[in-house]
Amino acid sequence: MTDDTAPHAPADTCTMVVALRDTPGALARITATLAHIPVLALAYAVTSTGTGTGTSAARAVAEIRLPRTHAARARNKLNRMVDTLTVSEPDSAGAHAR
Repeated sequence: MTDDTAPHAPADTCTMVVALRDTPGALARITATLAHIPVLALAYAVTSTGTGTGTSAARAVAEIRLPRTHAARARNKLNRMVDTLTVSEPDSAGAHAR
């Protein structure tokens, strides 16, 4: 029997950081976009509130931890979201190198 609640080894998972516009429903769109991808953890934080006029909308950051085998598919889906500004994987740039 396997324990699905056990933490995965760092090599098995990755964390994606998504910078996006904080619009009504942005968090719901992230969850709907990743509905068929096994998300292990999701954090969402508003980083700036914007002025509400012109093009300076509020900004947010979502951190998503998921199995590395699903990273490319998740990245492609997140990049197609209308609210997404950038998608990055900060832990993939040599974080496991010794």
